[in-house]
Amino acid sequence: METIRLALLRFSRRYLFADAAPLSRAERWRSALAAVIGVLIYESVLFVLPVPAEAKRQLAPLGATSVILFTLPHSPLAQPWSVAGGLLLPALTGFACGHWITSPFLAGALAVAISVWFMGQLRCIHPPGGAMALVMVGAASQGLDPLTSLAGVGWNVIAMLLAATTVNNLISGRRYPLCSPAVSTPKAPERNPAGIRQPDLAAALEEIDAYLDISEEDLTQVFQRAARHAFHRHVLLTCGDVMGPAAHRVDFATELNEAWRLMNRHALSVLPVVDRAERVIGLLTLEDFLRHVEPDNGQRIGDNVRRLLRPTPGPHTDKPEVVGQIMHTPRSGLRTASLSDGIAVAADILGQKGQGALPVVDEDGRLAGLITPTTMTAVLFQHEALDYVRGDQT
Repeated sequence: METIRLALLRFSRRYLFADAAPLSRAERWRSALAAVIGVLIYESVLFVLPVPAEAKRQLAPLGATSVILFTLPHSPLAQPWSVAGGLLLPALTGFACGHWITSPFLAGALAVAISVWFMGQLRCIHPPGGAMALVMVGAASQGLDPLTSLAGVGWNVIAMLLAATTVNNLISGRRYPLCSPAVSTPKAPERNPAGIRQPDLAAALEEIDAYLDISEEDLTQVFQRAARHAFHRHVLLTCGDVMGPAAHRVDFATELNEAWRLMNRHALSVLPVVDRAERVIGLLTLEDFLRHVEPDNGQRIGDNVRRLLRPTPGPHTDKPEVVGQIMHTPRSGLRTASLSDGIAVAADILGQKGQGALPVVDEDGRLAGLITPTTMTAVLFQHEALDYVRGDQT
């Protein structure tokens, strides 16, 4: 008996239960709250519309639509064209089949089949469209006015889309429609460790040739996060393991000409800036100098460099004089890493535009070393080479 029970359990897990990602508790509450507010807005819109009572609601299809709109707003099934086309086309098809085909069984089957074909052809797949087709087959068989019924569907679609747009854009982390720009400041696209880009994912989706309920944007984000987690899992080195010594450093009040000479003498492209306790307060790069020596008014860049580096006599000046006035600071986006952070953290930070090196600090925040892009490249090449050797040995 126990063997049979285990066999049934394995069969159920493998064939009956989808391996779908569960919704978190917070997301379940957000979806439920969105559904309550959204349906109330939907009902309010229908209440004020000049539509006959019998044409205001197609409850079965739009109940399913509300689940998709308020639980899966980023799904391709929930986008405006999918909702509008996926309800209006089946409504028209269902009414036509119910009117012209006498057999209700055949009319319903053909209405759903034709609706599926048209939704796939016009890229507006919306599962409640099947229910809408059957509802309209029944409406036609009862002799209801087609114009009133179809107008009712149209008003229902408008009301539902207004509710979805209003509610989903009020919830943090959501936006609707999906093609609308994000509310937060857009970030530069992150680099993928494997070198895969959005066109590669689009080509892969085309090769699968089956409908996947996920947008290319969400799929790209899932891949990037998975690649980052895999990188963290496989590369066990820490920043303290790979950092180089920070033999040269400057402080806030170091004059620009002195910092420039130090960088030239030791062929440095970056210098950490520390306070008296050796805590990192900034990072000085060659780009920080170049931002203040762009040629203007016909002047040569060399003249501007000399002007920037030449100390100004007197207490007043119209140009930066010390490192602290041009350095990259935490306020402007500078980030540091601790000795125990994995090198995946360093890879993420150095992949961002504007940070030429990564200061590594100890538990007291004092400068312990630097990681440069050159260091990271050497470490990653060495890791790949070791993986290749291990693969050959196995």
